[in-house]
Amino acid sequence: MADKTEAPTTHRLEEARKDGQVVRSQEVNTALLLLAAAVLLQNPGAQLVGALGRVLSSSLGGLPRAGLTVEWLRGQAFWVAGQILPPLGLLLGGILLAGAFVTLVQTRFLWAGKKIGFDFERVNPIAGFRRIFSSQGLWEFLRALLKLAWVSWGAYGFISANAHRLMEFSQMGLAASVPLFVRLCIDLTLRIGGMYLALAAADYAYQRWQLYKSLRMSKEDIKEEVKRAEGDPLLKSRVRGMQRQLARGRMMTNVPKAAVVLTNPTHLAVALEYREGMHAPKVLAKGPYKVAERIVQLARQNGIPVVQNIPLARAIYKNIEIGQEISPDLYLAMAEVLAYVYRLQGKTPARASHPASGVSQ
Repeated sequence: MADKTEAPTTHRLEEARKDGQVVRSQEVNTALLLLAAAVLLQNPGAQLVGALGRVLSSSLGGLPRAGLTVEWLRGQAFWVAGQILPPLGLLLGGILLAGAFVTLVQTRFLWAGKKIGFDFERVNPIAGFRRIFSSQGLWEFLRALLKLAWVSWGAYGFISANAHRLMEFSQMGLAASVPLFVRLCIDLTLRIGGMYLALAAADYAYQRWQLYKSLRMSKEDIKEEVKRAEGDPLLKSRVRGMQRQLARGRMMTNVPKAAVVLTNPTHLAVALEYREGMHAPKVLAKGPYKVAERIVQLARQNGIPVVQNIPLARAIYKNIEIGQEISPDLYLAMAEVLAYVYRLQGKTPARASHPASGVSQ
């Protein structure tokens, strides 16, 4: 098996994200939920504690002297619900919204449908025991102990520093003790939440490292990915070969329209079209070696003159593309070739010059 030593590519990370594999730390959720709870305790939380105080005072001081009745209990239940449920709903709803928001931010609003559904391995007791007693399970247990020790140390330090304030509760009435109790709860939550932030930063870095480690790729994996992204080089080469073959086939169909074919003498051939009304001769086909042989063969089959003119054939082959007219600097040499061809065909006077170095019929 190839060693997976390479960092995951962007495509690999995107595929893992679609499968629900993203960097996510539960400690980040816990820390921010504690801080959100500390903020919420200042308003809906304080309202809830105040409502509880009112309920206790009313329930203990407002008991009917003539005895309990169903009507009184029903009315008292509705009144208690009206006092407690609104602030309790605000507190719990705020915490739930904060938890959902933190999770969505961590996952970048990921919806992983593949993670939804029943997986027997998650409830398989044998697989569960294997996870617990594996090296990963041992590491998770040690992490839990470290987190407990860290948070307990922070909570113990806070309680020790505020022990005198806690002792004051025994000398205070309910109305005076409620604000102090809420303030202590908020301060304790903020302290633990701040300590959890340090844990969250370390755990997030660890989760990121662990995810990237699990997604590492081998050099062969990267090569295969590049092939899938860019296409198989062998297949692309075959496609280009087929395209060249089709283009060559279309090119060969134009050879019978040529007025003359220039050769070099066997290394390359150029078929040119020229007829009355054209501004300059135009290249219909050209090619080296086997293609040149085929051009010459088609020319002879169609009675087209084949003229050996090495300098002119090379110049046209190198500088003029198929479908283009020859450049003005080649007009004179080309005119001499055409005059020679026309003389052979009886279209020009016999005194036409003979510039070509040879001709093959």
